[in-house]
Amino acid sequence: MEVKTVGIVSSPELPYTIANIIKKKFKHDLSNYIAEGKFEWQVEVELDLLTGATEKVAEVLEAAEHLKKRNGWDFAISLTDLPIYNGKSIVLADANITACTAQISLPAFGWRPTPNRVEIIMLHMIKELYFRQTEEYENNDLEQKGIGPRDPKKQKSFFKKLEEPFRFSAVRRIESSNKSGETTVRFIIVPKLNGLARILLGMTIANRPWTILPSFKNVVAIAFATGAYGLIFPTLWKLSISYEIYRFIGLTATAVLGMVIWIIFAHDLWEKKSNENKNQLRWMYNSTTVLTLGTSVVIYYIVLFLLFLIAVSVFVPPDLYQAEADKAVGPLNYLKLAWLVTSVATFAGAIGAGLENPEGVRRSTYSYRQYSRYEEIKEKEKSGSMKNKGKDDPQ
Repeated sequence: MEVKTVGIVSSPELPYTIANIIKKKFKHDLSNYIAEGKFEWQVEVELDLLTGATEKVAEVLEAAEHLKKRNGWDFAISLTDLPIYNGKSIVLADANITACTAQISLPAFGWRPTPNRVEIIMLHMIKELYFRQTEEYENNDLEQKGIGPRDPKKQKSFFKKLEEPFRFSAVRRIESSNKSGETTVRFIIVPKLNGLARILLGMTIANRPWTILPSFKNVVAIAFATGAYGLIFPTLWKLSISYEIYRFIGLTATAVLGMVIWIIFAHDLWEKKSNENKNQLRWMYNSTTVLTLGTSVVIYYIVLFLLFLIAVSVFVPPDLYQAEADKAVGPLNYLKLAWLVTSVATFAGAIGAGLENPEGVRRSTYSYRQYSRYEEIKEKEKSGSMKNKGKDDPQ
């Protein structure tokens, strides 16, 4: 039996993890849904650093084509956490029919790039590549084999399965050919605003915001010490009783936002405008950084709140608290006191503590893609500064 091989070219971290998870199931589904019984399908996964670092879509496809030829694959699919655009449209996946290569963008899946959802799109891309290479492209024929129709009116029913994991979005199929005769098929997310939101959430998940929490140990220590000391004095007790809920919410938002801004500028995480970046991607990366740190700080805030809830329950006597309040106090008052102390301590922690390892923070905050981009831009800026300095130095 003839063997057909599909190579999954993956960028590091989350894409590589997903690729290895779906490898076995993908092989089984290829055998069931594409030329059933005609071929024996093999699936190989290869890690490629370029796929995770470059923001040039053409380079990603060229790298996939190079690996396809080198390894003797029949098809190659790049799995990347790079956002892909077609003009201003968000691309979920695209394929070069002529070269038998495709790529899938994980950020377009939003906050749930689960292996099952990725595998559904990957199977569709192989169907596009296989059937377009072996049979005449006729809507009524190939549509039944899993190929999207050219006619936009027929696409809605065809993409019903794709829309299931994209409940609030629609998927559209676009086909085009260039002067070289290469045919490209793209799946884009519409409407644009929804696609943009998915990209931001997807890139934030790829950055793994929970991994930065170990770097908050010094901040938690200083914040908890400051808050515990503040609990000795009745001022915070009185304020927690007199404050309305909107004040607590305002303090929380200000404390979280202030800490996010402090971390960004203290550790140089804001990507500045330069000749090496595009405004659209720069805005996307900076927005992702804010969302990533915002998620991390919110988790930190919740942990600190739980610690203070235990502290006020143990160290603030009900009778003394009631005497200061001049009225009966209950569990709600203790919750409000812990809430207030958490916000005050977060301010103190942000101002008075430095995170343990700036490099570790940067690696935790950025995915491989964004960290590589950051390092590349810094290196180019450094080289440019050295050249300018050399020109300015007197001979």
